[in-house]
Amino acid sequence: MKSDKKTVRPVKKGNSKMDKAVRGKPIRSKKPVKTNDLPSCEELVEDLDTLAERVIFGKNQNRSYALRDAWFPSLVEVISDKSVPQESREEVLFLTLTNALLDMTMDVVPEDMALAYARNLDDYITVTMVNQKYDVDLLRTFREDFKKSEGDNFSNEENLTSALAQFEEEWWNKPRDDLDGKTPNDALEEMADKYSL
Repeated sequence: MKSDKKTVRPVKKGNSKMDKAVRGKPIRSKKPVKTNDLPSCEELVEDLDTLAERVIFGKNQNRSYALRDAWFPSLVEVISDKSVPQESREEVLFLTLTNALLDMTMDVVPEDMALAYARNLDDYITVTMVNQKYDVDLLRTFREDFKKSEGDNFSNEENLTSALAQFEEEWWNKPRDDLDGKTPNDALEEMADKYSL
């Protein structure tokens, strides 16, 4: 049974000319989206990567100018302090700025990610220092050695992961001439101890 009651819709009060124009306007139906117009999964990932790149790194110049306006005057005060020897002022400036940046980044990382972020940062710094000390590039050398040993054509991700895990275990624990006979892990541990990282 149909009800004789009509549904009453609330009407917004506003400009009467606008109300009249809207009431008589037909509703357009949207055209159905063709599936071949949709981006592929690869294109979506690439677009997300591009967007992330713009947001993560692309705005760094703008961030630098904003931080300059926020911090530069107080940094000038620090290095202008007469108690800081003239020959140490550039180093004091660098250390003060670096410490401020690190404090800021640790503050903005969500708490549940902060420990992982701090550990990753320590690892990154440690690898950088080992690379500098021994004039090597550990990660590039690892990739090149893996490709020479295992190739780069794996039938599936499981095979790649398995080969990578086995190679990784051996590579990081094998003494190398370019590290003065140390294993990569030993060189990293020694550097981490030096800087208490």
